[in-house]
Amino acid sequence: MKDIADLLESHYIEEQQLIHSIVFKKRELIAEQERIRQTIDQLDHMKAIISGYEKIDVKLFCFIIHSILFEEENLNEYSQVKGSIHNFRNEERVNLDKEYFSLFMNLKKLVANEINPESDEALMFIKQLVALSNQTLSKMETEEINLANQYDEPNILNPFTEEERTFLKNAFAHMSKLQE
Repeated sequence: MKDIADLLESHYIEEQQLIHSIVFKKRELIAEQERIRQTIDQLDHMKAIISGYEKIDVKLFCFIIHSILFEEENLNEYSQVKGSIHNFRNEERVNLDKEYFSLFMNLKKLVANEINPESDEALMFIKQLVALSNQTLSKMETEEINLANQYDEPNILNPFTEEERTFLKNAFAHMSKLQE
């Protein structure tokens, strides 16, 4: 609006110059409107993921926010595709993120309740995690997987404590032994 305000200080102005200023300002506002719409969509997405939980693990929630921002910055070309797993407006994506969040909250509960990593409950958890991971990978194109894998540590935040990481390692090791 400053450009237009500056123009108003003049007595006369070329029509093309005025039209150019109007069109430029309109483009700026449309771009800002799109950024606001994307932010609102992301907030709705996060709200949908955490709904139904009395208490939310803050580290896990921050991990999810960081993951969403990472995808937006690095996999943006895929997020624009309507059926893409990276499209946060996609209901399938919301459901997938809810499942991951639920599993990760369950992991925290297993460790807090000192469940043995070799228990049936832990084995069921690992099977669910593997199935969900395979489901996610099956929905991604090879180039998406390659692009995502090029980052050594895509999310610098780790939502899991040392105990939880040890639980996962031991539970996976136990499952591997059972499959031999």
